[in-house]
Amino acid sequence: MMKSKVAKRIQDETPEEVRIFVRQYTDIVVRINRLMQAKGYTQKQLAEKMNKKPSEINKWLKGNHNLTLKTLAKLEAELGEPIIFTSEEQLRKKRRKQIA
Repeated sequence: MMKSKVAKRIQDETPEEVRIFVRQYTDIVVRINRLMQAKGYTQKQLAEKMNKKPSEINKWLKGNHNLTLKTLAKLEAELGEPIIFTSEEQLRKKRRKQIA
């Protein structure tokens, strides 16, 4: 599919940090949705468990709210699985496997 000149210009003018933010936020939201699905949680149920309004959960999952690390930690605690993986975590796991 050929991009229009306007679409190409917009893409070319989009700062790299914005592209990175969009990619990372998308990855985080996909991960949260997968964990919710695995637990059988609706947005409303997750909101109740986290003592939040359903509208706040919806904002998180629609990209209308900048998730803080504290919020991500609360989500991870409630969902019982990591949401984001840092390279340090991956290095520690790799080292443990090498030792075992």
